[in-house]
This record gives sequence, structure tokens and C-alpha cells, in this order.
Amino acid sequence: MKHILWVIGLATLAPTIFYFVKYLEATPGTERTSLALAGVFFVISLVFWAIFFFKRFREEGQQDISITKY
Repeated sequence: MKHILWVIGLATLAPTIFYFVKYLEATPGTERTSLALAGVFFVISLVFWAIFFFKRFREEGQQDISITKY
């Protein structure tokens, strides 16, 4: 489950890069939505990675606590 979150976070970087390149190649003032979509996909990617790392470090922290209890 945790690795699926990591893969989805990585996969959402593809549309981020696509829309950012589309924004860079557009003539000035014509493609504002591409930059907004790139930002949205980047934020979605960050959310998935944050959930992944939160679950990972929470699990490791609980293991450390259980080791120190004994």
C-alpha cells in the first residue's frame, strides 16, 4: 500500500512536466492554464509523497518505541 502511494506520486510528475513544457513552449499570454495544471499536478504529487513518508516514519517510530519498552 505504501509503495502504491509512492508510485502514484511519481506518476503524477509526468503530467506536471508535460504541462510545464507546454507552458514554456507557448507564446506569451496564450497558455496560462498549462502552468496552473502543472501546479495542481505537482501539489497532488506532493500530497501522495507526504502520505507515503508519514506512514513510513510513523511505522518506524512505533517499532522504535516497542523496542525501547522492553
